[in-house]
Amino acid sequence: MNRFNQLSQIVSDSISCGPLYAIANNRIHSPVPLDPCENWDFWTKTKPEWLVSLLQTYPPEAKRKAYLAEMQARSHASGIEAHYDISNDFYALFLDTLYRFYTCAEFLSEQDTLEAAQTHKAEYLRELLNLEGDEKILDLGCGWGSMLKYLKDQGHRGEMTGFTLSQEQLTYDQQTLGLDVSLIDFITTPFEHSTYDRIYSIGALEHVRPSELKKLYQKIYNALVPDGLAIHQFFSFEREAYPISAVLMQIFFPGSNLSMHQKHLEFAQDAGFSITHDSIHDYKPTIKAWYERLVSNQEKALDIVGLEVYNRYATFFPFAWLFFQQHEAALHRVVMRKG
Repeated sequence: MNRFNQLSQIVSDSISCGPLYAIANNRIHSPVPLDPCENWDFWTKTKPEWLVSLLQTYPPEAKRKAYLAEMQARSHASGIEAHYDISNDFYALFLDTLYRFYTCAEFLSEQDTLEAAQTHKAEYLRELLNLEGDEKILDLGCGWGSMLKYLKDQGHRGEMTGFTLSQEQLTYDQQTLGLDVSLIDFITTPFEHSTYDRIYSIGALEHVRPSELKKLYQKIYNALVPDGLAIHQFFSFEREAYPISAVLMQIFFPGSNLSMHQKHLEFAQDAGFSITHDSIHDYKPTIKAWYERLVSNQEKALDIVGLEVYNRYATFFPFAWLFFQQHEAALHRVVMRKG
């Protein structure tokens, strides 16, 4: 891209999606790999308040809402495929080597490895699931089968099923792990005909659009046995429903948009759930660990996915770190009991 075309793209992006979006998109299309240290500092270092205010003012809320509505007109599958169907080998460069969790880990100390932190998280969630060993379980948005594999390794005997919308993940889950996973959109597909003792999701409710949330919680409630549990790990907006970051995130997760956390609780309770646990956890150490592993494997990543995709993920991680640092969203683990 020559200098004139580059400037034209920046101006066009700034007008339609805001200067923050334009900056990110321009860096992603750099003709060379982003420098690891400069790139991390560019997004995460403290900036003057006037600059932060400017970047968070445009586009105005009405324009953000219109743009997000347009993006959410696409299918869930297309958005999931755009982010996840890159390459299993690419994700293996930065995810933990034990379970391939692409979700917030639980670092108990600065000495924890990513593998240890993800195992801590899995154990935390297993305790919330309150299992005796023979429960029938459904994993919504199961990814690379991480939690299903962990439960299997821990000796769970009951039937376990997973849903994903990623063909890459499905192939890995079925062929490498031998799990019972199907290519199903859990948001739009009925599953009330089956009854489960436990239904959980880890990093999947972020892809449920605000207009779909109420119906989904009712569907989950209906699919549980009496006194059954739903356990969800997800991040949600804390302060406003249409921040500038929601627009920029369309670069990385096209068609997805978060809901306010209060709406999650409200719709779950409307469905009949009792909220018995709601804790907040720090996503930033996990994001930093992924970034460090990605940039340390830069040459392999470039060979697997090419320059633009590498730069996109190298941009995504520090921006996501900043997203949580500024408390625009928080990572919750929530337990809901069918009353």
